[in-house]
Amino acid sequence: MLLSPLVAYAAGATVTVKTDSSNYSGAQSISVFGTVTPAPTVAGTYVAIIVTNPSGAQVLAGLAPVSTTDGSYTKGFVAGGSTSWVSGAYNVNATYAPPGTTVSGSAVASFTYSIGGTSGTGLSPAEINLINSTLKTLGNEVSSLQSAVKSLQANQTSQGTEISNLGTSLSTLSGTVSAISTSLTGLTGTVGTINTNVANVQSTLNSDAAGLAAAGQTQTYVLVVAVLTAITLVLVLAVLVRRLS
Repeated sequence: MLLSPLVAYAAGATVTVKTDSSNYSGAQSISVFGTVTPAPTVAGTYVAIIVTNPSGAQVLAGLAPVSTTDGSYTKGFVAGGSTSWVSGAYNVNATYAPPGTTVSGSAVASFTYSIGGTSGTGLSPAEINLINSTLKTLGNEVSSLQSAVKSLQANQTSQGTEISNLGTSLSTLSGTVSAISTSLTGLTGTVGTINTNVANVQSTLNSDAAGLAAAGQTQTYVLVVAVLTAITLVLVLAVLVRRLS
């Protein structure tokens, strides 16, 4: 014949229950804790916790395992989250009654709750989720803006280099234009001098034309004028070629 282990329980149990605060609001965390005396001798026993609102409707429920060492237990909840959570006084009922035994005990604690009060976050779980979602979206947008700023900075660096190169080219071109201007100024002076000399030669020839004609040397005069004119043109062309080369 097989014998199952015997579990001994006391005829009665003393249960205590407390909360970590006497006032809650919004979506605050609630910690329910207490002790069972005497402590159970085997694991697997629980305290049933039920929280009711001012109208007596159940808003929270759970099982808290009891320690075999000192009989302590604890259970965490979150306030709010449904329309049953209204402002007012709430009761916390803790009942210890292991199945298959006649041992039992219970205790009651209370706290007050306010919707969206100043203590805790003052927000419902739905509102907290919405805020978290919004913050995540904002974080993604900030990351995108940071990437755009980095790209813009890189483009500005490239543009700065191009502008610097363009400035150098313009400076070089300005020097070249200045040198050409100086050369043209000197060339203009030289051409002016040559033109003056040609005018002087022509004037001299004109003054001598009457004497040459009277001497019957008209042909000689014409040849001399032609030769001098050709020499003058050659000199002008030579100066121009030298200046432009």
